[in-house]
Amino acid sequence: MSLARQIARTYFEYSNQSDMAQIRALLTNNCTYYSRHLGFFIGQDDVIAMQTMFHAQYQSLSWEILSLNEIKPNVVEIDFGFEGVMQSGELQQRQGREHILIYDGLIQHIAVGIYGSENDRTTKNIV
Repeated sequence: MSLARQIARTYFEYSNQSDMAQIRALLTNNCTYYSRHLGFFIGQDDVIAMQTMFHAQYQSLSWEILSLNEIKPNVVEIDFGFEGVMQSGELQQRQGREHILIYDGLIQHIAVGIYGSENDRTTKNIV
């Protein structure tokens, strides 16, 4: 398995554990994150703050990797399933696609989308 694929898989593992310290360690200092729903986040602190707020909305959450492919060197595309129980008790389930770009052995950029949104496979956010 390539380093890029391993880093992407590890990012999902840490996300399933809501382990922000370990996620931070995978990100470059000037990393970026984008979703059509939430917009842009620039830098480790901004990305981790957004992810911390996202995870805090849930009693439990889990991502399952459905497919993982390195579509170009250091560009990993992941199809995933997400299931989370909101603090209110509401169950959320969705599928999406995430692109993770690796630079010098760390995550430089993350772009996230869900399926079944307004324009078929257009993007909305899930962490």
